[in-house]
Amino acid sequence: MEKYAKLILRFGLGMVFLYFGVGQLLSPEKWIALLPDFLSNLGNVKYFIYLNATFDILVALSLFFDLFLKLFSILGFLHLLGISLFSLGVFSPSGARDIGLAFAMLSLFFFYFERNLFKLK
Repeated sequence: MEKYAKLILRFGLGMVFLYFGVGQLLSPEKWIALLPDFLSNLGNVKYFIYLNATFDILVALSLFFDLFLKLFSILGFLHLLGISLFSLGVFSPSGARDIGLAFAMLSLFFFYFERNLFKLK
């Protein structure tokens, strides 16, 4: 049963990351308002949206294809935690949701903790 739980968790989280990554690539202007102020003031804000989209898609691919899961699960956790703390705020509905997703990513990290960090399988 644990095997199926891991698969379902990976697939569900992968769909979330893919949805947001593709959405950011297709319509970056819709995401600019969600950037924290310190990034918005640095210049070309679409660059940060594209960078985030690329990261989200890489996390999704890792989750779908069971590649570098330990690395991408901890990076995904930190990414979602950062979004909650510095962009959306933990007390907003979206921030609270992202905290839950962050800890789901952290649980994947611990599921695969025994694996070598860069090992493919």
